[in-house]
Amino acid sequence: MSSMANFAAQLKDKLLGLLDRVVNCGGAGAGANKDVPEEPTKLPNVQPIAIKPRDPTVSGGSKAGVN
Repeated sequence: MSSMANFAAQLKDKLLGLLDRVVNCGGAGAGANKDVPEEPTKLPNVQPIAIKPRDPTVSGGSKAGVN
């Protein structure tokens, strides 16, 4: 068998294997895809953070200053 025919046969096998995996993944039922978790991970509740200004209040504080 020539190397080109061997390459074509390997490519065909890989393609058919991939196609078989895609087709069988759709309706295989529970546990078909072990890589995907069944439920998303629950994140802990996060407390809201309030940022409050400190004293002293400076007039023109939102304007750019001169260094």
